[in-house]
Amino acid sequence: MDISEKEQERFHFRLIPPEQIRGGVVCFLLIMLIPLLVTLAAPMLSPYLYSAAILYAVMLGWGVVISVNPYRYEAVFTLYMGIYGAALAVTSEIAILKMMYDIARVESPWYGASSVILMAAAGLLFGLLHIRAVRRGTYQEMERKGLNRAGKAALLLASIGYLAYYLATAFFGELGSMVLGMAGFSVLLIFGLYVAVVFIHRYLFIRRNMDKLRALYPALGLPKEEREAAYMRARNEAQATAKRHRQSKKRRRS
Repeated sequence: MDISEKEQERFHFRLIPPEQIRGGVVCFLLIMLIPLLVTLAAPMLSPYLYSAAILYAVMLGWGVVISVNPYRYEAVFTLYMGIYGAALAVTSEIAILKMMYDIARVESPWYGASSVILMAAAGLLFGLLHIRAVRRGTYQEMERKGLNRAGKAALLLASIGYLAYYLATAFFGELGSMVLGMAGFSVLLIFGLYVAVVFIHRYLFIRRNMDKLRALYPALGLPKEEREAAYMRARNEAQATAKRHRQSKKRRRS
């Protein structure tokens, strides 16, 4: 049974606090650096390096802009996380292809094509499962009871599926000792796809309901100083209202 729109709003309107954005940008860019470094292997000046470097440069430049003024880009950071997840998945796929063709010296184009198709299929499947989970309140249920059996099974099957794919290609093909390395990058790829699906869907929901979000967070987009001033004004007004209410009650009793 689908949950109400109010419950969906509570799920999607969970913004990452501005105080945590700078640290998040640094942490996630360091993770993305791992597959990028693989593309530096000989031959270094290859399309794999250029493609991965362009993606990293885009995420780095955008991350710097957001980090300079995280309070202004609090909502936009949700989109940044979604695009980052997609970029991490693609960069991990590029690293896998680099290991296949430049390090393991695979010649058949089928391995690369099947790997890309598998990534696209996994992204589509994650998207469908995520939208269904949001509408049915599965995430809220998981928060109350922990990761349920279905969630554990989905993550386990995704990991086993990728590992089985590379084991099969190693057994029947030319990949050999590269399997463990590519399986490791497949974990980053799966993580990136999941982050992309969750945060892009969340940002699209936010864009459709920006008025409701601003009503919930009136200080959204304001600088830190103005937020603190607005918070102090709201607190003082609440205290003054409470004081007037207490005085009014005393007068009625007397």
